[in-house]
Amino acid sequence: MDRRKFLRNTASFISLPLLINGQTMQVFGSGSYLNPEITDGKILVLIQLDGGNDGLNMLIPLDKYDNLAKVRPEVVLPENKIAGITEKQGLHPAMTEIQSLYGAEKIMFVQNVGYPKPNLSHFRSKEIIHSASDSNIVVSSGWLGRYLETLHPDFPTDYPNPQNPHPLAVTIGSTSLPTCQGEVNNMAMVLQNLQTKYDAGNNETTFPDTPYGYELAYIAGIMESTEKYLTIITETAALSESRSTFWSASGTNSLADKLKIVARLIGGGLTTPVYMLNMGGFDTHSGQVTEGQTELGEHANLLKKLSVAINAFTDELKIQQKEEQVIGMVFSEFGRRIKSNSSFGTDHGEAFPIMLFGNPVNPVVYGENPDIQPTIDKDANVKMKTDFRSVYASILYHWFKLDQDEIRAILFDDFAILPILKSSVANNPDIRKKTSPEITSVYPNPVDENAEIRFFSNGGSVQIQLVNTDGRQSQILFSQNVVQGSHSFTFNRKNLPAGIYFIVIREKNLKSSIPVTLK
Repeated sequence: MDRRKFLRNTASFISLPLLINGQTMQVFGSGSYLNPEITDGKILVLIQLDGGNDGLNMLIPLDKYDNLAKVRPEVVLPENKIAGITEKQGLHPAMTEIQSLYGAEKIMFVQNVGYPKPNLSHFRSKEIIHSASDSNIVVSSGWLGRYLETLHPDFPTDYPNPQNPHPLAVTIGSTSLPTCQGEVNNMAMVLQNLQTKYDAGNNETTFPDTPYGYELAYIAGIMESTEKYLTIITETAALSESRSTFWSASGTNSLADKLKIVARLIGGGLTTPVYMLNMGGFDTHSGQVTEGQTELGEHANLLKKLSVAINAFTDELKIQQKEEQVIGMVFSEFGRRIKSNSSFGTDHGEAFPIMLFGNPVNPVVYGENPDIQPTIDKDANVKMKTDFRSVYASILYHWFKLDQDEIRAILFDDFAILPILKSSVANNPDIRKKTSPEITSVYPNPVDENAEIRFFSNGGSVQIQLVNTDGRQSQILFSQNVVQGSHSFTFNRKNLPAGIYFIVIREKNLKSSIPVTLK
């Protein structure tokens, strides 16, 4: 029997629980390895806030504060203690480190993230978020697993090898996240700590010529790869040390402990492009805040640990001179309801904010504040304005440099590309396939006064317009005949009000657009 067919028919997630130095470890697929040239040395760190983070208690819409105070009196933060980051948005006062990082242009927020027909079950919502599926379709693979399989279609056969010496993806923790589950193999290995040891042994070298024997041989290969993988991890970690003074004391902040491992591996030269981490405790139905002191409580403690851990990690990357190689994304399976409950908590909701961090990210709050009415039903929710798959598509497009056809194959549909990166690290248009006219870059973005707009045309009559979020044309920026190729012109924002706009390029019956922010 074909091994891939056998595995697909027996289980979607194949795991081998191992006991290593008293620690449980799961090996998925194999110790997979990736040529760093494929991803151009770029690294993505994913942090899942498990349980459903209350976005309205993390990123507060200041212009809706009066209504917030009316509809969630049990949990609303004192207005004078909110840590402001823009005229319209502020942060939970526990997140002072994130406030400073936003000021240093290393944080981006995408507001009102969700998907159509949301599911409020933890289990199903996580499936949807990890797989990037529609809410009415069950997909067993993860979005990054499908991406990594396009780079390594023969994995795990003959891995590791001299051309691919480093892991493809690593989950730091004790359990797997399905984000990197491919159609057959999970492309990530779970690593609990840097002291993990494993001896694959060599007790049996021949296996029966049967389907069962084939699987035994396959599993033995996985164990052998695991042993080699852990040797590489140990050697790499030994080449780096933690130098930031912002790290929490070991054992006091689990997320910081996990990010410290990631920083050690990056600093030691591991070229793994994807790291996945989990932080639990965000299912705050009760005790989210302390009665009478809403700036305190369990949610405040969690957000403080998140803030401290990301600050230490970004500082470590700066010391290592690796801060241009790494971005991170913080997400949850869903948000929480607008209205608070009588237990000083909030219940399962819909849309939520995603936070991106790192020196390359576009340092803005993307999207308008949620609509908060002074009188609402107890089941009222923050409504989705940005599909979470647009954030994924933007990472694949800008960070990992996939073209839109490749992204469509991974995410099953077309999704808007958001300006998640500073233009200096945006996708190089020269390496991408071009079938339609497109705006290839806007620099700088956000635009203060002037910006250079670059675009690609197939030739002929081209019109480029600036359109607001309601779809109304603000002005025509460019209109003339051009030859096929790349072109550029200077845009002056003049007296246009600050906000989110779209630059739309039209050529014959084709068009595309890209968002732009005016400060």
